[in-house]
Amino acid sequence: MTPLDPLSPDADQARRLLADELAKPEYLDPGNWLRDELQRLLEWITRGPDTHSALSDPQLVAIVLGVVALVAVVGWAVMGPVRAERRRRAVPVLSEEDRTAAELRVDAERLAALGDWGPATLQLYRALVRGLGERGVISESPGMTAHEAAGRAAERLPGLADGLEAGAAVFDGLAYGDRPGSRQQYDTIASLLDAAAAARPGRAPVAAEVAP
Repeated sequence: MTPLDPLSPDADQARRLLADELAKPEYLDPGNWLRDELQRLLEWITRGPDTHSALSDPQLVAIVLGVVALVAVVGWAVMGPVRAERRRRAVPVLSEEDRTAAELRVDAERLAALGDWGPATLQLYRALVRGLGERGVISESPGMTAHEAAGRAAERLPGLADGLEAGAAVFDGLAYGDRPGSRQQYDTIASLLDAAAAARPGRAPVAAEVAP
């Protein structure tokens, strides 16, 4: 075993690898039985050489790497469906929000000045959608999601379709709390808002007539 080989960690590195795995958010639930069992293993490994003197460093490495691999598989199996379910439960973009687009933008700028990029970006996207509703570009409806709003707006503003869809993805990512906000995201939505405000919408699509 050479110290430069990244695929062959020594016993200390293997212990740190397991400790890092246990520190991930999905194992912070105190009721997580898998985390409890792994914590016991980590305590046993780090208790001292007298308690596991029968195991050599290669054996310890093999045990820890095997456990980490198992944890990764279990985590993927458990968290994957959870994330998919969260995506299906889309967050309404406006919910019970009754402020005007201008008021929402002022609030977004206030939050941005405080460095609260996530909430600021969410408010800015709400200002974008409310502004489209105020101009008659889209029709608002209860429970309308960010992607629904983007799809409706794209019918009237086809040149901004890609930007609107990307903005909706940013909104959902922040609304679910999967990602922290950033200045770049805020600036991107601000540019999209300005572009939408300046764009001249096309004619609304005519609904197909239903034959008697």
